[in-house]
Amino acid sequence: MKRYINALFSPAGLFILVIVSARLVFLQQIKLPLSPDEAYYWDWGRHLAWGYYSKPPMVAWLIALSTHFLGISEYSVRIPAWLCGGLYLVFLYFFSLRLFDEQVGLWSILAAAATPIMAVYSFVMTIDPPLLMFWALALWVGWLAAETPSLGRFALLGLVIGLGLLSKQTMVAFPVFYFLWLYYHPESRKLLRKPGPYLAVLLAFIMCVPTLWWNAQHHWIMFKHTSTHFKEQAFRLDGPLFFLVEQAGVITPITFVLMLLGFYLVITREKLRKIRQVTYLFFLSALPLGLVLPLAFLRKVNANWPAPFYTSAFLLVAVLCLRTKWPQKRGVWVKRSFLMGVLLGFIITIMLYKLPVMPQKFPPAVRGLLYKFDGWPELAQVTTKKCPPGAVIIAGSRDYAAELAFYLPGHPYTYTLWEGSYRSQYDIWDGLGNKIGRRALVVTKGPLNKSTLNQCLCPVKFLGAWEKKLLGGHKTIRAYFYSGRLRHCPWWGPTCPKNVSSP
Repeated sequence: MKRYINALFSPAGLFILVIVSARLVFLQQIKLPLSPDEAYYWDWGRHLAWGYYSKPPMVAWLIALSTHFLGISEYSVRIPAWLCGGLYLVFLYFFSLRLFDEQVGLWSILAAAATPIMAVYSFVMTIDPPLLMFWALALWVGWLAAETPSLGRFALLGLVIGLGLLSKQTMVAFPVFYFLWLYYHPESRKLLRKPGPYLAVLLAFIMCVPTLWWNAQHHWIMFKHTSTHFKEQAFRLDGPLFFLVEQAGVITPITFVLMLLGFYLVITREKLRKIRQVTYLFFLSALPLGLVLPLAFLRKVNANWPAPFYTSAFLLVAVLCLRTKWPQKRGVWVKRSFLMGVLLGFIITIMLYKLPVMPQKFPPAVRGLLYKFDGWPELAQVTTKKCPPGAVIIAGSRDYAAELAFYLPGHPYTYTLWEGSYRSQYDIWDGLGNKIGRRALVVTKGPLNKSTLNQCLCPVKFLGAWEKKLLGGHKTIRAYFYSGRLRHCPWWGPTCPKNVSSP
């Protein structure tokens, strides 16, 4: 451990200190409203539980902890993302240092920090920042356990995997590909005859038992939601190509091409496949990425889904560029390309940090990237003016419900319209059956059928509509307002629903 602490007093340690400090200053200065996902996860944190509609509980726990000590604000909601992003770089550097040396470690964290998607997850708090942090830690601890096996190290690996599973379901890929690597490499295969790896899996499973129990009590809703990610939407021959182009955009094109080159070299060069460190990096990056690719034939693959798999890919690129014996001219070209990829990444990252601070200095198409963050405080201001005193707030979607809960004065509890099946955490919480007779304000994205409203509100009063052009001018946020007293109505949802439709 002393070696790792001393390693922080190095160029890499100085870089981490500088970038973490710069990110904190940026987080304090930006006036960027919460995205719907951030507001939604914040609202989860007000109802602490072992599970939620679509994701495990870690994101809610971290936000709840932060807002408990720092108060409710955009800054306190996002502080966990900043912390996870900083620890991600630290764990990646320690992992690199253990496998190789300080120079390779420095360039691996430079490549990671210069990646647009990693930069975004240093200040936008979703389920991905804690997943990335625990994935990087699992890579480090997993290597330590395989390099110098002991039950203690495998137990620690199990705890880290468990924390990752409590962050996002993607973490289940880590033990799968870790075991594949143990089986593939002759030096590691003998560990499969020992209890250590199985102890890690057992501990990770035990940590997830409360979340599994929560899901069992809620009709396995999280698993039903997750299964929708693997359902075919429309077969597209160009799906994988679109996926690769999108990944090149979020990683930066030069670095992404070098990653693909690195994967190709490991596949084609037997000498590289005999190096234990190289195969470890390959199995925890190229293989899971390769399995995501065919899914793109069937549906749109979100750009963030493969994000943790790039962690070991950054290190693989760094070591292949800096330590592989290339022909002289080709070696110079590869190293210069790696440097250019990192520089390009930092340029894009700086622009990403400037965008929310000075959006007016960017063209409309670029400003439009922030549309998900825009308009929510204004919607809350209009809602406040139209809301009758003490009225129950009912929204037409979970985005509106979450944003109004955060930005309305006093952070009231909000509800959503029931559409016959569970579509968000608000449907699970329900509770409107206990509000019959109370005055209510219904806020929706579009106009509602008056005859239906007459069944649910008495008397119905239309309070008007509101809209705003979002940043970039290509999208508009709209709201329609209705008031009245709550009557028994299917739209308010069953108090204790017995059947759950697939989301």
